[in-house]
Amino acid sequence: MKFNEFTETVRDGLAVLFEPDNMEVAVTRVVKNNGLILTGINIRDRNSMITPTIYIDDFYREDIQKEEIHTVVLRIKDIFTERCTKVSSDNEIQNYMDFNWVKNRLIYTVVNQSMNEEYLEHVPYIPFHDLAIIFRCVFHKGENGMASSTVSEDDLKRWHTDTKTLYQLAERNTPRYFPPVIDRITAYLKARNCLPAFVEDEFSGECGELYVISNEMGLNGAGAMLYQGILDMCTELAGDSIYIMPSSIHECMFVEAGKVSEPKMLADIVKEANDSVLHRQDILSYNVYYYDRKKHMLTTVTV
Repeated sequence: MKFNEFTETVRDGLAVLFEPDNMEVAVTRVVKNNGLILTGINIRDRNSMITPTIYIDDFYREDIQKEEIHTVVLRIKDIFTERCTKVSSDNEIQNYMDFNWVKNRLIYTVVNQSMNEEYLEHVPYIPFHDLAIIFRCVFHKGENGMASSTVSEDDLKRWHTDTKTLYQLAERNTPRYFPPVIDRITAYLKARNCLPAFVEDEFSGECGELYVISNEMGLNGAGAMLYQGILDMCTELAGDSIYIMPSSIHECMFVEAGKVSEPKMLADIVKEANDSVLHRQDILSYNVYYYDRKKHMLTTVTV
């Protein structure tokens, strides 16, 4: 079965369940980080402005049979019911139009600039080495995750503000919403199990201790390296200037610079993780960075 046929069959099955109750079922294609395009299903009350998007790409197999799709439809129905209890309310969407409500909820994240050229045409951003700092508004945050929306150029016009102001507000808010975490990689792996174990083996007995920079949620935590003073704290922990490896959008690793004889080895490890371990949407960069402890300066390493 082709993916388009699968998508339409799922949509039709959900329409049978929901449309008699004045719900609208629609297919949407969403551009995610690094140009990844996912197919989602929106099930929306016709009287509501908002709906969760449920992505169906992972449910698809080329050999899937039509009788199996009924199970997929029921699973999506369950996911929709669960997410409806967490999605932002219409009142929050109305509040989003008011910059006074938004300004304490603005945060930043970082993405790869060259891999997101088309996406960045529609959102305000600040270049940062080979990365781009973009902005989100947090509707709510809890133990089970958060609901947020990327700030667009249209939002910027609606709020009558500019990118510099967004950054100033996000610089204050982001550490408050997402307190930083600096930890040894062994402790981080044990607590979250979200970094490839082979990375630690590559450094065993050769480059000394590996550390991780992220945030308490482990979500878009690479942006924590922008927090004021955070890289100086990292150099104090390492006892020297540091090399920083952008292991994903969710965290960066760093190591004492004095114990790295060949920075190319670090770049090779980042490349291996990007190409063999990470999902495309989680890749942050193929570059390695150097933070000079004395100059308080971050630079991109040329290898």
